[in-house]
Amino acid sequence: MKKYVKYDNVEYFMPFLYCNDIFIPILEKLLRDEINPVKYVYGTPFCAWQGGRSSYAKINKISQIDIYLKSLKTYNIIPTFTFTNIYDIEEKLNDEYCNNLLDIAYKNDAHFIVATDSLYNHIKSRYPNAKMHCSVINPICKRIDDKNFDETRFYNEMLDKYEVVVIRPEYAIENTDKLDKLISDISRVEVLINQHCLYDCQYHKSHYIMLSKFNDDIFLKEEKNKKLLTMLEDLSKHCPKEQNIEYKNVCMSDEQVARLIDIGIKKIKIQGRHKNFDILFDELYQHFFNKDISKEEIRSKIDLISARMIQYNKKAAVIFAMK
Repeated sequence: MKKYVKYDNVEYFMPFLYCNDIFIPILEKLLRDEINPVKYVYGTPFCAWQGGRSSYAKINKISQIDIYLKSLKTYNIIPTFTFTNIYDIEEKLNDEYCNNLLDIAYKNDAHFIVATDSLYNHIKSRYPNAKMHCSVINPICKRIDDKNFDETRFYNEMLDKYEVVVIRPEYAIENTDKLDKLISDISRVEVLINQHCLYDCQYHKSHYIMLSKFNDDIFLKEEKNKKLLTMLEDLSKHCPKEQNIEYKNVCMSDEQVARLIDIGIKKIKIQGRHKNFDILFDELYQHFFNKDISKEEIRSKIDLISARMIQYNKKAAVIFAMK
């Protein structure tokens, strides 16, 4: 029997929540004869608390979100909301839509990824039992702001507060051989393995702030959006990736990932909320699928499953049909 999954002894975090979520039923059918290691899907409908790459799925009716999240339960997948906006987040804590979204997400056993203490405290004050994940944005920003930042201490302190703590991929790479000794509970650490940005980028915080502004409703007005685009263009001048200059990125090799798993890492994240279906499939083939099976064969299977689901409108189609 062919084994499609590269690693089945880990839990994958996938960019399928309101982004390329057709992969959820596709993988369930493709992996029907083996363990499906996709445990979490992350993303967020367009809202003031949203951070990172935007899904741009703006859903006005909370009832639709309730239906969507209930459909995910049939796949035994945990929806994980990326509430990682870091721009003036204190001013948005009382946003009505975001709090309604929080309510319905909590009701459906969702988890929450946050990057600020203020939003963590707000969610915990409302729902003390909420499952919280510490975003990688948190240590990235603190490290840039404080040259004496003790990263190891930070992760261990966060493990006392959060269910899952996302560590910088650079930290994981540089400390692989001793990571299990540095971190108090390595099984609750999550590592991003396909970060294509500049290694140890000093502009990370600036980029996150710009992305947070893009995700803020008050910046959607045309005149302000033009100004913001100009700011992003200025930032891009410092980014070799944007200029198509050869640079060292943080994307991990199979050997590096295997070593992390060997020392006890159980949670693996693949990014790609902003990528289209074809590009994201390429990422999955590189980091998720067993390369003993050809890329063409797996893609052919996926295309066939997708066509059948759309043609017959199976139960899985509810996930992407309502958007």
